[in-house]
Amino acid sequence: MPELINLGCKLNQYEGFCLLEELSDLDDLVIVNTCCVTKEAETKSQKKFRQALRTFPGATVVASGCDCRLHPEKYAQAQRIIDNVDRNAIIEKTRPRPDKARYFLKIQDGCDTKCTYCIVSKVRESVQSKQPQDVVDEIAWAHSQDYEEVVLVGANIGLYGKDIDQNLERLLAGISRIGNLPRIRLSSIEPLFINEPLIEALKRLPFCHHFHIPIQSADNKVLTGMNRGDDKTHLARTIHLIHDNFPDVAIGADIIVGFPDEGEDQFFNTYEFIAQEPFTHLHVFPYSPRPGTEAFVLGDPVSAMEKKNRLWQLKKLIAEKNYEFRKSLLSKTFDVIVEQEDATCIGLTGNYIKTEIDGRCPINKRVEVVIHDVDAAHTRAILKKKEKVHI
Repeated sequence: MPELINLGCKLNQYEGFCLLEELSDLDDLVIVNTCCVTKEAETKSQKKFRQALRTFPGATVVASGCDCRLHPEKYAQAQRIIDNVDRNAIIEKTRPRPDKARYFLKIQDGCDTKCTYCIVSKVRESVQSKQPQDVVDEIAWAHSQDYEEVVLVGANIGLYGKDIDQNLERLLAGISRIGNLPRIRLSSIEPLFINEPLIEALKRLPFCHHFHIPIQSADNKVLTGMNRGDDKTHLARTIHLIHDNFPDVAIGADIIVGFPDEGEDQFFNTYEFIAQEPFTHLHVFPYSPRPGTEAFVLGDPVSAMEKKNRLWQLKKLIAEKNYEFRKSLLSKTFDVIVEQEDATCIGLTGNYIKTEIDGRCPINKRVEVVIHDVDAAHTRAILKKKEKVHI
């Protein structure tokens, strides 16, 4: 059986499954699909590649993904290296068949923004968008294959259409004309692309009430140093726009702690912003100096211990906010896609709450549940109505 070792983001997941589809006729195939967004991801990718060589002696080991483009010499022992440019050509028309309840659909690749800390624009340079009709057709196909949710993914989905005289709002309008749509979810989207036209386009879809926004910081000095093109006032307006338009919406964010410009006062500004605004979950990363980025010359003046302290402060804060958010959902009805069937069924609500469901449920299908119990670590629900389920 072919083996796929997928690292990194949802975009990488889609691309890895596409490569698996395209190369599945190779004997003893092992694909290591790499990531380099942080130093930790880079190290893990190279470790997984070395493990694959040891674990599958004699196999056709293919290395792909962002770290292959950044450090091709680290993958010289692969039978084949497929960098991002070659991979995009190989999988241009591929429709993967991941063994998952949710279908990640790549709508664009590439990022031409110049955030000073980020290596992504160096390894995914060119903005390339999938044609709108191809996106529409793939969503319809995915639903015909029984995927109950489609997640639109890309390196920077707000840039969709820049290269083909299109934009994300018009794409969403086209999607809304498909009959019998599955749930539609956006992957991470930059705050600069969240505006009233986008919100109105999303309202016309069976849209999952969940946003994940890479804000990175809420201190204006740090945002300037990062070249984010944003400020705290605009970030607050963006959060309020989302919160005012979608009931029970989950709002997550990416935060970088320990950027060279981030002193204690700057971190406190970010902490207070997260505390005051209706965030429900965070991905917090310690700053990782990346050779080749503009910020690399600033060094790494914030100690590892201080970064860890700031990280855990934010994690503690968001755990409390997430608990309060989930308590607000008690006795409400939600659509859940069942992703795991064991002694207890586990699924994901549209607003991104992992939910344990009492009773037997059909795997990879949508069921209606009522949330009846919440504690610090778990959300539990019961089926809204008893139905005869064939499993």
